[in-house]
Amino acid sequence: MAKLLDSDKIESARRTNSKAERREQERRRLQEEIARNRGGNGVIVIPPPKKEPLAQESPKLRVAAYCRVSTQEEQQLGSFEMQISHYRKKIESNPMWELVEIYQDEGISGTSVNKRLGFQKMISDAVDGRIDLILTKGINRFGRNIVDILDNLRILSSLNPPVTVSFETEGITSTGDSNNNLLIAILSALAELESQQKSEAIKAGIRWRMADGVYKFSVHNTLGYYRDHFGRLVIEPTEAKIVEYIYDSCLEGATATEIAAALTEQQIRSPMGRDHWSPGTVRSILLNEKYCGDALMQKTYTKDFRTHKSVKNVDLNKYFKENHHDAIIKKNDWNKVQEILSLHQTVKRTSKLRRLGSRIVATRIKDGLFKGYFVLDKRWNYDDRKEFLKIIGEVSDPKLERQAQV
Repeated sequence: MAKLLDSDKIESARRTNSKAERREQERRRLQEEIARNRGGNGVIVIPPPKKEPLAQESPKLRVAAYCRVSTQEEQQLGSFEMQISHYRKKIESNPMWELVEIYQDEGISGTSVNKRLGFQKMISDAVDGRIDLILTKGINRFGRNIVDILDNLRILSSLNPPVTVSFETEGITSTGDSNNNLLIAILSALAELESQQKSEAIKAGIRWRMADGVYKFSVHNTLGYYRDHFGRLVIEPTEAKIVEYIYDSCLEGATATEIAAALTEQQIRSPMGRDHWSPGTVRSILLNEKYCGDALMQKTYTKDFRTHKSVKNVDLNKYFKENHHDAIIKKNDWNKVQEILSLHQTVKRTSKLRRLGSRIVATRIKDGLFKGYFVLDKRWNYDDRKEFLKIIGEVSDPKLERQAQV
């Protein structure tokens, strides 16, 4: 008797052979059809209609540049001027570009856009449709705050048409390319981190100098003092008279409000150059230990490197140096004033506040090209000038007298 067949195996093999054969047949059919079509009996290619070139020239690209340095030091000034010159030449030399404006922020930190007026104007002009392309040296010039950078790039890219920003150092542009956008986000974060590290390094250096007693604190708005060209703290004789008047008036029983009113009435300008004196300004002068020759450092500190806002120091060390510099007010008189202020003590006066000889009060220029020179009142007569030179002559710095005579 014949051996029984394995029906499952046979039918499976038949089905497999059938599928393979059908695939092979389909492959041969496609090859034959392609060969037949290529032989000239197939598809006809119909090209799109050619666009006639426009008779008029393409409009020029409206290009702007943004330049920024974070300080006003001389070495930064050279970099700033070179940035401006570079972009002006680059834009004007391209026949397809039209210069809109070189937007500038000199001596302004990139950690916030709040004080960067040039940057704000550029974004506003872009939103108004005046700019097609913005050139800048690098992402760290555009900003050092990742949120500000990305927010402003989103504003520019959402415009119709979008405004492109070209970062020269990195060699990238802010386009719709996701790879570029990711790279810009990473580099922006690095620029912010670099700014934070630099801020921490600067603050650490300041604290080391404070601990060693060699820190040169600012006296830009401190009445009665200025720093000479060597950085030394020097008494300003005419302003020192105002300080002495304020302390003497307090010792005679006058309140800060009364002293402020008397100075305003006598047309003596405040430390900020204002015509009106506030009681708070007078009180801050009366509380300032620098007028008795001492120095208390780090009364305030910058808590957030992004905002640069100073806050009252209740968290960090303070540094005190007695007899740090020449005093305007005697230590005993300064201590008496502190007692009066702490006890809110007033002594009844028998006469009005004496007037400060305003005819011999002059303003000394503390910054700029004419730093160190005095602004004299043109109404002064010969005796007024003579009295003023006498006051200046009492100071040990002979340069002051020469500048006053100019």
